[in-house]
Amino acid sequence: MTKKTKRDYWNQIIISFVFLLISIVILYLDLSLIFLIMVFPLTALSLYFTFRAVKIFRTLEDKNLYPQKLNFLNRWAKYSLDKKRFKYFFIIFFSIGILIGYLAATYCMDI
Repeated sequence: MTKKTKRDYWNQIIISFVFLLISIVILYLDLSLIFLIMVFPLTALSLYFTFRAVKIFRTLEDKNLYPQKLNFLNRWAKYSLDKKRFKYFFIIFFSIGILIGYLAATYCMDI
């Protein structure tokens, strides 16, 4: 097995965000039902690549992914590295993401 690098981690994160962005654009365009059905698999792919990125992060020797100016993000990432803590972090931030998405959607519908 090849050794994973920070570049592999960031590639997984970028792929995850691309799938998530595509699903958000489909929801925003409010296309036909066929396109709306595609949102669920795209969101699932986004979660899949996010979990792959977490696995890569756990195998890295140097856990400092962010520049020194953003050192609080490095500490936060190291703190959430534990598998038990990761479940709680994921649930909390996934819930926050759903809440932000809901608020943004209701705001866009009012415009």
